[in-house]
Amino acid sequence: MSILKIRAGQRFYLYAIILIPLVLLLLAVILEYSDLDLLWESQFYDAGRQLWPYKSHWLFNGVIHTGGQYLDKFLAVLWLVIFVVVNVKKELRSYRKIMLYFLVATALGPALVGFLKAHTHIYTPWDLQIFNGKEPHLRIFDHVPQGLPVGHAFPAGHSSGGFCFVSLYFVFLRYRSRLRIYGLLFGVALGLIFGLGQQVRGAHFPSHDLVTLAICWYISLGMYFIFYPKEWTALQNETELAERRRSSSLPNQSG
Repeated sequence: MSILKIRAGQRFYLYAIILIPLVLLLLAVILEYSDLDLLWESQFYDAGRQLWPYKSHWLFNGVIHTGGQYLDKFLAVLWLVIFVVVNVKKELRSYRKIMLYFLVATALGPALVGFLKAHTHIYTPWDLQIFNGKEPHLRIFDHVPQGLPVGHAFPAGHSSGGFCFVSLYFVFLRYRSRLRIYGLLFGVALGLIFGLGQQVRGAHFPSHDLVTLAICWYISLGMYFIFYPKEWTALQNETELAERRRSSSLPNQSG
């Protein structure tokens, strides 16, 4: 049984990076159609005064929203500085490709989210009629009545500026570094902070942020295998080798 558990654990790690975003998308649909999205957002809406009390709050609007935008700009400049250094110093030029991967994977997630926002008819909570707005509550598979304006809300844009950094997981994976889990945690944590800040303001539902995370995850994953097409086979081979090594180190068990 121990050998089977080891093999299952190794295989789970390998395929989890593909399957987890699908779980996030399914959860997003459940949140929408169970009305848990609405229930969550109603906690931040003042029905008595018919307003969103935290919409302009110094923490959620000033620090997390505006400050988050400045943070992303700072990180972009930091990448540029590092890329210049990598190209100038001969001993670092082997890192140029992974730096380009990081740029493309990190930028494409928010770009795709921005494109989808410009073409979907899902609205922010503060735009909805049930929260004293003007627009109907539409979900991802609902019919869109003719003449409705684009929502500019789905998927979530601001959290994509954090979730896009899940690409750091694959940057460190390329070098088989244990830091990859911290890269993943950084991207997920930053995206959650950005996303929760917007939810408290009334700018997004939780489902919006889950879809954004799934998009950024799949963009990072897909670009990783485009930049390094032999990596999937290499990871499979390394998994099988790890299974053999660990199973051979165990005492022979029967039953």
